[in-house]
Parts: sequence; C-alpha cells; structure tokens
Amino acid sequence: MASTDRPDGGELRAPVRQQETVAELGRRALETDDLEAFVEAAASAVTDVLEADCCTLFEARGDELVLREGVGVADDLVGSATVPADRDSQVGYALLTTEPVVVGDLEADSRFLSDRLAGRDVTSGITVVVGPTENPWGVFGIYTTDRRSFADHDVTFVRNVGNVLSSAIENERVKRRLHEERTLNERIVETSPIGITIVGRDGELQFANDRAEEIFGRERAWINELSFDDPDWDEIGVDGEPLEREDLPFPRIIESGEPLYDQVSGVLRPDGERVWISVNGAPLRDERGEIEGVVFAIEDVTERKEIERELHKSERKFRQLAENLEQVVWMSTPEKDEMLYVNPAYEEVWDRSREQLYENPDAFLEAIHPDDRDRVRASLDGQKGGEYDEEYRVVRPDGTVRWVRDRATPVYEDGAVDRIVGIANDVTERKRRERTLEESEQRYRTLLEHFPNGAVALFDESLEYTIAGGELLDELGIESEEIIGESVDERYPEELVSRIEPKFRGALAGEEHSVEIEYYDRDLLVYTLPVRNSSGNIFAGMLMAQDVTERKEARRKLEELVDELEASNEQLEQFAYAVSHDLQEPLRMVSSYLTLLERRYTDELDDDAREFIGFAVDGADRMQAMIDGLLEYSRIDTRGDPFEPVELDAVLEEVLADLEVRIEESNADVTVESLPRVYGDRSQLRQAFQNLIANAIEYSGERPPRVAVTAERADEGESETWRVSVEDDGIGIEPENADRIFEVFNRLHSQDEHPGTGIGLTLCRRIVDRHGGEIDVESEPGEGSTFTVSLPAVPPNTDHE
Repeated sequence: MASTDRPDGGELRAPVRQQETVAELGRRALETDDLEAFVEAAASAVTDVLEADCCTLFEARGDELVLREGVGVADDLVGSATVPADRDSQVGYALLTTEPVVVGDLEADSRFLSDRLAGRDVTSGITVVVGPTENPWGVFGIYTTDRRSFADHDVTFVRNVGNVLSSAIENERVKRRLHEERTLNERIVETSPIGITIVGRDGELQFANDRAEEIFGRERAWINELSFDDPDWDEIGVDGEPLEREDLPFPRIIESGEPLYDQVSGVLRPDGERVWISVNGAPLRDERGEIEGVVFAIEDVTERKEIERELHKSERKFRQLAENLEQVVWMSTPEKDEMLYVNPAYEEVWDRSREQLYENPDAFLEAIHPDDRDRVRASLDGQKGGEYDEEYRVVRPDGTVRWVRDRATPVYEDGAVDRIVGIANDVTERKRRERTLEESEQRYRTLLEHFPNGAVALFDESLEYTIAGGELLDELGIESEEIIGESVDERYPEELVSRIEPKFRGALAGEEHSVEIEYYDRDLLVYTLPVRNSSGNIFAGMLMAQDVTERKEARRKLEELVDELEASNEQLEQFAYAVSHDLQEPLRMVSSYLTLLERRYTDELDDDAREFIGFAVDGADRMQAMIDGLLEYSRIDTRGDPFEPVELDAVLEEVLADLEVRIEESNADVTVESLPRVYGDRSQLRQAFQNLIANAIEYSGERPPRVAVTAERADEGESETWRVSVEDDGIGIEPENADRIFEVFNRLHSQDEHPGTGIGLTLCRRIVDRHGGEIDVESEPGEGSTFTVSLPAVPPNTDHE
C-alpha cells in the first residue's frame, strides 16, 4: 500500500499539480486524433510530475503483455518487449487485480518472481489496470531506480491517468470501429449491384453510387446536378406514357411519408438508350422525425422488361393464333384438375361454354360418348408426362355426334412437368370420308390389283395409303400390305417427300399433277388426281405410277443423237470454212487473168468481148464477196472474242465513222440515242450493227435515208437484257418475207436493184444467236423497217476492266 513517507517540501503543491495534469490530459484526450502521441505525452507528464525514472504502458495480448509505450526505456524495446500475463511480474500481477499495485522494493517483494522491468533495474513503482476490470486493455505504471515510498495522492494520480488513458483508448477504438463501419458501408454502397441515390428535401440529388452511374449512363457529378424531375430524365411509365410529376417516386414518398416498393419506369440515358428501372425508396428522417430526404435503391430491369415484353408478345401471338384456330387448343395442370386455357373452338365442337370447363375440368369428359369415355379417362390418367393421342366421339347437347382426335404433350419447367398442352381436331368429316372410302374401295380394287405396267393407290387427307396395287408392285417385290397404313413421309426419303407431298395435297384440293421420280432404281412417271364420290365431293386422292425407265432410256439415246448431229453440224461448218478458203485462190486467179486479158488485148477485143469480160470479172468479184461472207459466217462461233462489257455508244461511233462516205453520198440522217453497256464480243457487235445500218441506207428508196438507233431495258426471266432497235423509213418488206431475209444467200431484190451477197442479215442472226439473244423485224412495204436485237446486260460483279 502507499506510504505517506515523503519529503515535506512539496507535500502541499504535489496534489494540486497532479490534479492539473490529470485535467489537462483529460482535455487533450477529448481533442486528440493521434493516440500514440497522446500516450507518449501522458507518460512523459506522469514521469515528470512524479520525478520517476521510467513510465510504461503494456497492452494485453493473450497470455502476454507487449510494451506499447515507454519513457526511460530503450526505443528498440517499444513494440517488442513482452512480459508474461501472470502473477510472476508486477505488470502481470496488476492485470489480474482490480487495485493499484504499489511496490516499495521490487526485489524484496515476495509477490513477484522478477525484479526487472523492460530491460531496466527498478526498485519502486506503481502499476494500475487500464480499461474495465472485466476486460482490461493493459497496464500503466511508473518506476524509480531508488527506493521510494509513494503517497496516497500519488497512487490516485497514477490511477486517474490510467483512467484517462482508458478513455482515450476506448475513444480511439470507437472512432476506429465507426470508421471501419463507415468504410464498410461506403464500400457496400459503392460496390452494390444496385444503384443507390439520395435526394434531398429540396428535390436535388445529393449522392449516387457507381452502379447508379452505370444505370443512368451519367457521371456522378452530372447526376448530382439534376433534380428528380429534370426533363433530361424523360421518365415514362410501363405504358410508355410520360409520368406526371406527382407520380414520380420522390413526391410520392414525400407526400405519403411511407416507403415505396418496385415502381418500374423508363429513363433516358444521354446516348439515347431507354433504360428500365425498378425503384424502391424510403424517407430519411432527422432526430425530430422530420423527412430531410429520400434514399433510393434502383435496379436495372431492362433485361427483365425485355423478357416480359417478349413473353407478353409470345402470349399475345399465342392467343391471336389460338383464338382463330379451328382446332380446339387447351392447356391444363399436370393433374388435369384445373383448365388453364381453352380457345373458342371448344364451343364450336362441344357446343358447350368455356366457362363451364373452367369451373369443372371434367366437363369435357362428361360429354364424351359413353362407349369411349372410360378409354379416354384411362388414357389421360396414364399419361404421366408422356404423349397422349386418342380419337373419340363427343355427344353435343342436341344429340348430334362429332368425332374428335385429341393429342396432348407435357411442357417441362426445370425438369418437371409444368403443364399439359393439347390440341383436338374435329375429324367428323374425315371419318365420314373413311366410311365413304370403305364403301368405294371395292370398286377400285380390281383396277389396283391388275393395273398394267404400273401401280395405283388411294390416300386419305392424312396422306396415308388406304389401298394399293398393280403389276409394278409385283415387279418391285413390294406387298400392298406394306404400303397400306403408311403416310407419304413414312414411306419415302425426305428429299422425295419434299417433291411429291405438295402434289398429294393438291390432289385432295381438286388438282391434277404429274412428276417424274426415281424409286427402286426405276424411272417412274407419277400422276396425282382427286377421287370424287357420286355427289362430286373429293373423298380421297389417287396415285398412278408408270414405269418409264425404257422411255427415258430412249429419250437419252435421242439426246445423244442430237449431240451427234450438233457435232456433225460443227464439222460441216468447219468443212464450209475449208471449202470457202480453198475456193479463194482459184477465184483470184480467174479474176486476175480476166483483168490481164482485158488490159493486154484491149485493142483486139470488140465491145461484146469487153462486155463479156466485165460480166465475168463482176461475177468473180461477187463470188469473192460471197466466199468472204461465208468465211465470216463459219467463224462466228469458232473465232469470236471472249465476252466482256461493251459500250454500245462507242461501237456505234466507230460504225458511223466507217459508213461516213455512204452517209454523206446518200444524204442520210442517222440519229443514235444514248445506248447501254452490254455483255458480248465487241468486234462482232460492231459488224452486226454496221450491217443493219448499211442495209437501212441501202434500202431507203428515193428519199434521203432517215435512220434511228434506240434502246430499252427488258426483263426476260431471271436475266436482264437490252433491246436495241434500228429503225428506217425505207421501202420496207412484205411481212411474209420477214423470216426469209435471215436465210443465207436469200435475196428479195436483184443485183441491179440492190447489190449485195445475201449473207449480211444471216451474219447478224448468227452473231445475235451467239450472244444468247434474238433478232426480229417489223415492217410493211413503203412504211420502213425496224430491226430489234436483244442483247444480255452486263452481269453483276463482272470485272469491268
């Protein structure tokens, strides 16, 4: 315990100074933000006031105490020196008791085993617990190296300083905990997957987290500049209409003072995109309970809205489809104890209201014919997630009976059956046709079984064969029983089904079709046609198949013969070219010698001889021209240039330049409109148009020739063509001669009237034929002629170079 033995010089002053120090430390403890500096200052102050040699503050950490602060101890010991948290040391002893521990002579005190403290030899000291006794933070103490007796006020002073330290440490703990909580809250807010905003009482935005920035597509500073009702938000409701100010979340919460949950609206982002948000909000109240703002939790539900929109769209489409179907569409729970949906067709077939079915799902069963009801009920009960397919009779309230084919399938959700969807067809007419067919089949059976070189079959509206027969089945080794009951898509390969199914359905619609197919390595010609009863109504379709393998083989041989003829024609053309080429040399010799004879013996020849020689030379020249024309004709296909884009404007300029002398001599007026680009052989096209314009000038009659060249675009099938016309006002031709003028060496006028070889228009036709086009003429005598040539347009993606 403390002793009062102390020099009396400072007995009166010491308690006052100690109280002042405690008060000063208490004031600083309330103001400090630096605990370490404060602890150091407190230790220094106590050391100074008590004139001690050292002062320590130990922090309890499990089974030991660590030196946190020390005055009068080596610096390297602070933070590292430890003592056991037991009764062996004064520090440990103090931690385990609630009273200050005062030691006059540490070495002589039997309570402790150790007489050293943090590397120093000390003799006397006071130690007190810092913090609540049930959970102390540590131990604070002062020590002297000389033996000293401490007064009661000294002990009180140290304990009071320990209490001040305890308060400062606890304040620091609270501040740290609040800071950590605040930091955690800020991190939670900033990293929240939900946008968080705060709007002040004045309606101005005060805070927005990162997620809010992402949702609104705006930086935080920009968001904070906007009020809740700023036009930039362009906020609309789920109906797409702009929200009135009083319907916005903020005024609703301010007005009601109550939280708001899941108000969905759409706001406009700066990039023009509309984002849909779900807003939850609550009022923020001050200490008086007054609303000072509103906090909002905002979730981006654009994807959800899109899913809902697609779902509504799908539901709308389903209802639009189902409501207009003639088939009965129904949907029930897996247990079939609740009808979820049935379309209006139910009322047409069952002649009962849908409301009755919604109230009693078994109502449709009650309407089923008694002979069929148990079978249908057992089938429904035994479905258990599988398919359901039944035909039964429905007895309507007026006693009439309708046949129904009812099929259903389960719809799964997360691996479990969620609902059953079914469709019921009124097959009364089909049943009637089946009965009619059964009654009519016998009439066709003899034909089917003995149909020569082919096969015949009847099929119903499901495209299922009902009877079949014929010699072709026997030849192919097919039993009629194999076919009967099979549908088209079950019987034939998919590729073949895609070709013949439309023909089968066409027969049931009253159409007749034929198609050639390959089946069982045979070529078959298949006819499909409707079969009518005595009332003229179609009750089935008929298939008639004939084996045309031999016919196709004959046609193939004919095509080979045609190919051979074409090859022969090509050889003939080559022969004509060779003959024409070989005739040129002797013809030149004849012409040359006649000319030589005329020059050398001109004085000896009389007028008749010179006339005869002139006739012979003229004939040789005309023969040469005909041979040249024949050579050109034979070279059209063999020596033509590859096709390329051709500017007809440029071609016609060259043609008119070549004919410039004839045009001037005949005082001809040749006009050429803007002409297109075509795809062809430039040199051959130039030759063809030169022949046509030269003919127009030649056959102009007594008047100066007037020739016009025009063009127009024409679509012919899948390809595009240009029709180029050469029109004149000449003598014209008889319509019956329109084809003759294109025949080789065929002339309508004598050489005296109009000289020529008779091959020019033949060359034109051959050139146009090579281009895949046509040439024709429209003319009347005295009215002129119009020659029209069709030429291919330049194909797309053609290299124009």
